Amino acid sequence: MSLITFVSHRGSPGVTSTALAVGGAWPASSNRRKLIVEVDPAGGVLALRLGLAEDPGLVSLAAAARHGLAREDLWEHAQVVPGGLAVVPSPSSIAVASQLLATSSAAIGPWLAELGDVDVIADAGRLAPQSPASPLIDASDLVVMVARPVVDQLHSAAAQLVALRDRGVRAGWCLSGDGAYDSTAVESAYGIPVLGTLPSDARGASLLFSAAATRRLTRTPLVRAASSLANHLATWLTDREGEDVAHVASGRPADEAVVDSGSAGARA
Repeated sequence: MSLITFVSHRGSPGVTSTALAVGGAWPASSNRRKLIVEVDPAGGVLALRLGLAEDPGLVSLAAAARHGLAREDLWEHAQVVPGGLAVVPSPSSIAVASQLLATSSAAIGPWLAELGDVDVIADAGRLAPQSPASPLIDASDLVVMVARPVVDQLHSAAAQLVALRDRGVRAGWCLSGDGAYDSTAVESAYGIPVLGTLPSDARGASLLFSAAATRRLTRTPLVRAASSLANHLATWLTDREGEDVAHVASGRPADEAVVDSGSAGARA
């Protein structure tokens, strides 16, 4: 049904934990399933943190892409973690992960985006102009930039988001943790919608990777905020035809101009 790709640009704002939290909270039904796919060229961490093997995963999916991807084989490349979430993990090796994506992301991206009954939440790691994951990112229905609301992360990431939008890719912010700028200031400064905000919640982030923490996890501030973001994005994606993500996020068209970083208002 859709491909939603989470990225970051500078620092460590928590893109993997954000993608995992949103994926876990993503609404699913008997005719609408969900899948987490790790496509970070810097190597994956889900296998290590969740106690999974690295194969099946991106290794087997990339191999299948060389011969033609079949819809009925999708779940053969996934592993199910406690709680029922299906995950396609990436190898932890930078060399292996980047090579797999360099040779397969152009086939995998459009294929994942066109799955009729599956919402795919992808973790593509750090967004860079020459990223091997770029074809998959460009095929996404929506790209979500995870950043802390501080100027050094926002200003450099904004240029990457504008470049995506210039290529026709819908994109927006997810602001993670505390910082000097609120959602209104970020939207005003960069002309890019803020799709959601997540709190600083180290305990909640650590529980995401604990198989025994399912009940406690649902009560954490991180998961409550991720659930709100997941429902917001899922609703927009269901009704997205002809509607710009900026309009849905803020109720008004976003200004396309990127202004000087000093013009963003500080959080009150």
